[in-house]
Amino acid sequence: MVRGRARHREPADHQRRGSTMSVSSGHDPITLQVIGHALASTAREMGVTLRKTSCSPIFNEGNDYSCAVFDPQGQIVSHGEFLPIHLGSLSFSVKAATDAFGAERLGPGDMVVLNDPYLGGTHLNDVTLVAPIFCDGRIVGWAANRAHHLDVGGTVPGSFYAEARENYQEGLRISPIKLVEAGVVNEPLVDLIVGNCRLPSQMRVDFQSQISANRTAIRRVEDLVDRYGTEILSAAMTMLLDQSEQRMRSAIADLPDGTYVASDFVDNDGITDEPREVRVTVRITGDSVEVDFTGSSPQVEGPLNSVLGYTYSGVYMVFQAATDPDIEPNAGCYRPIKIIAPEGSIVNPVFPGACTGGNETTCIVHNVVFRALAQVDGARTMACDHGSSNNMIISGTDPQRGERYVIYEYPEGGWGGNAERDGLSAIWSIVGNTWNVPVEVVERRFPVRVERYELRTDSGGVGQHRGGLGIRRDHRVLEHHAEVSIVANRVRVPPWGLSGGGDGAAAGFFISGDGVSLREAAPEFGSKAVGVDLRSDEVVTQFTAGGGGWGDPGQRDPHLVERDCSLGYISAQSALRDYLVVIGDDGSVDEAATAELRSGRIPAGNGDLA
Repeated sequence: MVRGRARHREPADHQRRGSTMSVSSGHDPITLQVIGHALASTAREMGVTLRKTSCSPIFNEGNDYSCAVFDPQGQIVSHGEFLPIHLGSLSFSVKAATDAFGAERLGPGDMVVLNDPYLGGTHLNDVTLVAPIFCDGRIVGWAANRAHHLDVGGTVPGSFYAEARENYQEGLRISPIKLVEAGVVNEPLVDLIVGNCRLPSQMRVDFQSQISANRTAIRRVEDLVDRYGTEILSAAMTMLLDQSEQRMRSAIADLPDGTYVASDFVDNDGITDEPREVRVTVRITGDSVEVDFTGSSPQVEGPLNSVLGYTYSGVYMVFQAATDPDIEPNAGCYRPIKIIAPEGSIVNPVFPGACTGGNETTCIVHNVVFRALAQVDGARTMACDHGSSNNMIISGTDPQRGERYVIYEYPEGGWGGNAERDGLSAIWSIVGNTWNVPVEVVERRFPVRVERYELRTDSGGVGQHRGGLGIRRDHRVLEHHAEVSIVANRVRVPPWGLSGGGDGAAAGFFISGDGVSLREAAPEFGSKAVGVDLRSDEVVTQFTAGGGGWGDPGQRDPHLVERDCSLGYISAQSALRDYLVVIGDDGSVDEAATAELRSGRIPAGNGDLA
């Protein structure tokens, strides 16, 4: 076991030479860029370490984790290309760790573990590991990673409990505690945590992967200190944050001052079948912006509450995308953004409000802010994406291995069209950046067969620029009984279009078997279900939503409609009904018939669910 130690640093090369090189003076932009890229590379290398050493398929295939490097004050300096939904919350977790221990009770080699949603976390499955980085006896930075563990206990396998009314029911809640001290893993603590979860062996390995990821960051930052010294590293971190702030302020200043209001809805909270509103007022003044969620629904009884870290992440991601996507996503670029999220609301619940499905509400958060910004400049934003993580858990006991298993499915959907192009198809929600788990891996590791995995014809919202397509994915249960739990959205309230575009097709969850046609897996709430029985040889089907369309479908190039028909993206019926394009028997556009039809065009709706 490698024990923690205080890194003794020899004078850096430039100090030996007596150089007066100073990043903070602005005279050495090259060094600033080298350090900035080195820190970004460090965050990426943390992710590679985590992925290549982990056990869980959601780690090593799905990439459902984030890694970041922070300055001594706990401000995020480099996040890497991980999950936007973690952008606003990882800094909260670093603060929670420092608040719990203080610098005086942390030493080299220490790491603090936590997953408390009300102390900077998201939902309980997302476990965060925070490590101080010491050099010459002081903290020169922090490393942290957050990763989704497949099960953290609670009422149902996978810990997505659609009927949860309190956070206590959703799994093991870990307040900040040292998992590693002076480089030594607290094995009794690991035993306690994994002993309260359904996949203890897997979780134990994944914890070690998270520890290794932070150790990677510590080594890389120590190398930077060896090369440049602590003062230059600290000055570079400060300047990197200031540069991002300046770029974000400049981008916001390009937007017209004004007040822009929008709202969107969560299907329901899993307890009552009543839509819940997320309402936002965006106020742009000069080079700053205020995002105010006053007027949103109160905190809900079920698990759809978006804790503050979730909500901040959803807002930050929108401004990153809609202003200058090349800004380094660090704490500096979020300084001009003020967020008002009333305490006790669906976007800032109070403990012990349930929040397993808070990521579903966060999807609504980012979409509703996009909707408000569409009033500022429609070219900067897009129609609604599929707006859900589509969380579905299949669980049971493997009949061949005799071991319990948990499959976490979070399939892709369509993104919205925009002023320049069609929406992307089969892409994870905008606040995520995960990958799918390949069919081959699912079938090798679990007693199911994936029988269909395909794009959904006619699921993209119609428009001059069509919405992206959702997908259909079918799992057949093999030689055993299993159960399925669902915490999703966009079954009752479909993704909306913009500028005359149509809504995307809604999502859906179904079960079939023995020649019986599809029946709803979640008939009461549409997108929420708990422990639905799956008999051997039955099939559970997921339909994910399509993205909303942008612009008048009557203005779509008929030859793009022809292409979409030939690729199976839309049906000939939709071409005729929605786009008023006549497709001949040879699959090509009938130009004369199309021109005649469009001359008296009447807008039409979008396609059916299946």
